[in-house]
Amino acid sequence: MDKKVIPELFIRSAIEHKDNIAFNFFDKTWMTITYGELLNITKAIASHLIKIGINKGDRVAIISENTPEWCAAYLAISLSGAIAVPIDAQLGTDEIRNLLLDSESRVVFHSSKTEENTKNAVKDNLSVTLIDFDSPDFITICNTKDIKNYPEISEEDVASLIYTSGTTGIPKGVQLTHKNFCSDAEAVIKAEIITDKDHILSILPLHHTYPFTCTFLIPVLLGSTITFPPSLKGPELMSTIKDKEVTILIGVPQLLELIRNGIFNKVKQLPGLMSKIMFGILKVCGILKQNSGINLGKIIFRSAHKALGKRFRFFASGGAKLNPEVMKDIEALGFAVVEGYGLTETSPVVTFNPITRRKAGSAGRPLPSVEIKVFEAEKHRELGIKEEGEIAIRGAMVMKGYYKNPQMTGEVIKDGWFFSGDLGYLDEEGYLFITGRSKEVIVLSSGKNIYPEEVEKQYSKIPLIKEICVMGIEDKGIVESLNAVIVPDLEYAKKAQIGNIQEALKWEINNISLHLPQYMRIKGYTIYPDTLPRTPLGKLRRFMIKDLLKIKSEKSKIKGEEDKILISDDAGKKVVKCIKPLLKEQIPIQAKDNLELDLGLDSLARIELVVSLEKAFSIKLPETFASEVQTVEELIKKIKEYGTGKTIETEKVLQWKDILKEDPHFDDRKKVGLHHNFLEWVLIILCLCLIKVTMKIFFRLKAKGIENLPKGGPYIIAPNHASYLDAFNVVAVLPFKSFKDLYSIGFQKYFTGGVKGFFARLAHVIPTDPETYLNKALQMASYILKNRKSLLIFPEGGRSYDGELMEFKKGVGILSKELDIPVIPAYIKGSYQALPRGKICPKFVEMKIIFGKPIYPSDIDFSKKPAGMDGYQLFVNKVREQLELLRDNA
Repeated sequence: MDKKVIPELFIRSAIEHKDNIAFNFFDKTWMTITYGELLNITKAIASHLIKIGINKGDRVAIISENTPEWCAAYLAISLSGAIAVPIDAQLGTDEIRNLLLDSESRVVFHSSKTEENTKNAVKDNLSVTLIDFDSPDFITICNTKDIKNYPEISEEDVASLIYTSGTTGIPKGVQLTHKNFCSDAEAVIKAEIITDKDHILSILPLHHTYPFTCTFLIPVLLGSTITFPPSLKGPELMSTIKDKEVTILIGVPQLLELIRNGIFNKVKQLPGLMSKIMFGILKVCGILKQNSGINLGKIIFRSAHKALGKRFRFFASGGAKLNPEVMKDIEALGFAVVEGYGLTETSPVVTFNPITRRKAGSAGRPLPSVEIKVFEAEKHRELGIKEEGEIAIRGAMVMKGYYKNPQMTGEVIKDGWFFSGDLGYLDEEGYLFITGRSKEVIVLSSGKNIYPEEVEKQYSKIPLIKEICVMGIEDKGIVESLNAVIVPDLEYAKKAQIGNIQEALKWEINNISLHLPQYMRIKGYTIYPDTLPRTPLGKLRRFMIKDLLKIKSEKSKIKGEEDKILISDDAGKKVVKCIKPLLKEQIPIQAKDNLELDLGLDSLARIELVVSLEKAFSIKLPETFASEVQTVEELIKKIKEYGTGKTIETEKVLQWKDILKEDPHFDDRKKVGLHHNFLEWVLIILCLCLIKVTMKIFFRLKAKGIENLPKGGPYIIAPNHASYLDAFNVVAVLPFKSFKDLYSIGFQKYFTGGVKGFFARLAHVIPTDPETYLNKALQMASYILKNRKSLLIFPEGGRSYDGELMEFKKGVGILSKELDIPVIPAYIKGSYQALPRGKICPKFVEMKIIFGKPIYPSDIDFSKKPAGMDGYQLFVNKVREQLELLRDNA
């Protein structure tokens, strides 16, 4: 390339490739525009702009979705000597107005989709001329006679004024010159990432420099073909890629993750062991490709390759950091992934992964025309120490500066270096690795620097988390710990039959936290039901998420109207009547409300709801019903699917005493093992003696307060839970007579079938799933207690991940209060130190159990319970208080 000016380079390319197809687009049917036609249209639009008074340096805005007209308008603006101002088509009226006023745009191109917002934005500004791509007037403009006399344009003239809020919330107008764009395009072309034989799919919004340069400018300067798909729906994208012989799909990390997940979900649906075998093969394919370059995945997963067509070359990812695991998975499938890095201020590409030498997790090597320096890391490089610092960039692609803001320009451009605000390091081969944003770093009061993306990456491994944003919790300007906003994956919850999303999330988060340093662990989270705000390229708009939480909090205080469509339906009306008595706060119920997240129904409240529905509709619902539905709308639909009998008009919701009155199914009662034969008792005694000896010798286990256990049952022992050793500890210190009548609840996947089922009988474990079958678990527990047997229940619901007491579940309170059964708090000391969560081999430290005095329901003054708390929760809170006292005196 000689003179780096967009119009001249485009005209040269258009003349050279005049018969090549420039654009494929869909308008009721597939249509094409050749480079010769594009050149004529561009000249006509440019001539029109000059005729209506547009002078060199004037600003002309484009507010539209991706279309050939967008591209032609941009080229025409450049040819006329004006400055293009591409604006996000998704922005609202106020945002558009602000950007048009700041840029002082004189003409605005728009489409029918953006017409309303655009017209509202300029309605008080008569000096702005609007041009509608979808109007007959635009067709007339495209036939304007070529004036053949266009202004002289230099390389240093501004080509685009691009407004970007990034993730800071402060819009900045980035001035990019013709030289900026053309030098960047030239470097990418010389690196042979994109060639004149390629066919590019345009799906990312062209107002961003990444898709503008890679899916528009470079292909146009090469004479390549650009295709605009009919829509962004998966099936239509796939068919477009195949039918139009697309060679490169330029996307963002989210898109590549969706593609990976789509293929993996199909593999997961394979019958039997086939799914595991295929994932094993996939792992082998990845290792082979990574270590030897042998692309076995292309042969084995040829159906996935066939779906994209024979000419498809690779996926490109930019705009945000790509998860290395996603890249490795897609590469294992036999595809190539080229990841790059850049910013709006750098036109934008500065690094890319060479097709022949890609590194997962890296943003690649600098383009030949780019210099990259990691400041604050230079002194370490001499010693061979890999140290991160702020990434600075120098080259012809660095912007001219921020529009009307020399102060901000001076803050980022120093001595010819553009300071990106991104943190990273260069490895020994010159590959760049991005580790975070300096402006997004969370500085804890301890002085630790936390990069939220790194924390989010760890917790995103949880299948139940669809999106997560990590933030610091500030108190008087000091950040002590991390919090998160989480969007749960409701579809996954439904498939996995997760009845209590909050509870499941808590345990999954604790599991991840075990493997993270203390300072990187999130200490709390807020559930958000909608998608989190992001830039069009997929970056979280962190500054907006705090505002969203405030809005959500304010909205929750406003009582709206009942869903009229919902209550006009007979079934809907009865469902609402069943739900209302279970709400902690009387709020209007909407069809889209999530039972847990919007209405606050926990697992226990769902059981009450199911029983109430069965009575109201005279039907028997399956045990899994509570976990099959997520919203009121789904609940009503399911009720109708199961059919209804003679509905009963009642406002009464069944009480827990009614639920516990029912005995479990005969098959479930058989599994409990209330009666043993002689041989079974011999085995039980031998095992019990072995446990007692083991715990005494290796852990020096001691007990205090055994005299507090009531003589004869039934009663409930409620210990803290920090280790797998806890149940063995309790059993080891009890007299044989007490163990003989003591039972506990265990997850059925560990205690069902064959040897496991036999062991469960001997160990007095009641196999059930408290998540999916909580009602069964409580009914089984009630059945045991009514048979004068006692129960060992861990009220925390699971092992503590830090050894501290967690919140107590109210199941113990329900059983105790409704059956008038005493609860004995028991504090187990030392088990967390011996075998905490995440550890396999125990440490042989001393352990001790302290049994407190029995707590009877009659000991509690239930009239003094706080507002919003039921008697069951009050009872277990009292039990927890006693456990805290035992701990403090241990």
